[in-house]
Amino acid sequence: MPGARRSRKSRTLNEAPKFKAPLWTWVLGTWFGSGLSPLVSGTTGTMATLPLVAMLGLGGIPGPLFWNPWPLLGAVLLFYPGVLAATAMERESGRHDDGRIVVDEAVGTLLTFSFLAPAAFLSPWVYLAGFFLFRIFDVWKPWIIGYSQSLPRGWGVMVDDVLGGLAAGLVLAGLRAASLL
Repeated sequence: MPGARRSRKSRTLNEAPKFKAPLWTWVLGTWFGSGLSPLVSGTTGTMATLPLVAMLGLGGIPGPLFWNPWPLLGAVLLFYPGVLAATAMERESGRHDDGRIVVDEAVGTLLTFSFLAPAAFLSPWVYLAGFFLFRIFDVWKPWIIGYSQSLPRGWGVMVDDVLGGLAAGLVLAGLRAASLL
């Protein structure tokens, strides 16, 4: 039959093109490139978020004296675009929770610092403790935090870090309230 036999090249050209994630999803998903670090991309993404934490904690419009709402607001505003970015990056790479996706670490880090009074952001020990607490919960993933990774698409990528950030934030706030930081 004429045309029944196709060359390898023509078969490739006739196949559906692979999904290509929009550029914004890669910029946000890698947290402005920090997730492209060849070593410990999650730790790098967490460190890359600390300047934003400091800016929200120290600058801008002052919050109430007992609580600074700006890191929480930042996390809330970043969450859903992070789900979309993580979903698109997963779809392009074909891997669930691709190591280059670190927007989830950014949201978790912001949540870690969401329960502190504005004065807490003046202490370098608070940043150090918050960094290590979040990394511990992010790696350890106790109880429901670990189970949440099985959620589909970008939801599973993001929710475990949200829960880890909330747990780390409660511990950090407790340490601060007990005057240990």
